[in-house]
Amino acid sequence: MKHRNPNMLKLALAGVLIAGSASALAVPTMPWFKTYDSNVDGKISLEEFQAQGGPVKAFHDADINRDLLLDTDELANASVRNERVLPGKYIEDAWITTKVKAVLLKNDIMKGLGVNVETSQGTVQLSGWVDTPDQIARAEKIALGVEGVKAVRNDLQIKP
Repeated sequence: MKHRNPNMLKLALAGVLIAGSASALAVPTMPWFKTYDSNVDGKISLEEFQAQGGPVKAFHDADINRDLLLDTDELANASVRNERVLPGKYIEDAWITTKVKAVLLKNDIMKGLGVNVETSQGTVQLSGWVDTPDQIARAEKIALGVEGVKAVRNDLQIKP
């Protein structure tokens, strides 16, 4: 059996660790960075940011070095700035959800059914159980008629 020099092993291990650390630093640390970085260049353009619903003002405010690209730190900054705008969107979504539920409850065909309503960015999701296919279509039509609703995702199902 050959004797290995313990210092060489330590040096080799240190080299592996340094190389691993360098490559880890090169990859964005935020897991959702890849969601924004559609062209996988390690930077987020304004177009990529907007494609994920980011407002132009948050992008420009966060672009500290003014290169019209966001790195991971700038994207985190943009996300924080964007969060300041979101409470208004949440309030609007909550209002839409409340209004859709109220209209469904007023409707004689839909009254008393277990229809769940959730809203995100103006898109209403209907889920739960109804008795007939007509009720599925009716619920969707009612939701689409509420002011502020941009789309409806209808996941209603007929009771077995």
